[in-house]
Amino acid sequence: MAWNGDENSYLEFIDRHSLTFDNLDDTAASIFSEYDIPSQPAWVFLDQDGILETRLGAMSKDVLVDILANL
Repeated sequence: MAWNGDENSYLEFIDRHSLTFDNLDDTAASIFSEYDIPSQPAWVFLDQDGILETRLGAMSKDVLVDILANL
């Protein structure tokens, strides 16, 4: 997950939701800019051939599992 906001709200969000996966502080919005992400939630998937797929919005666990299985 990449966060585009101030550090305190970033850390509070992680604590509030008990997130255990890696998170990136993107206060400078460099990740959002690199992948042309206008808002959260957003997902960027990179397959073995280097092809990017970007999806905006919430995603169910089943859809996420299906996408990851096909990468």
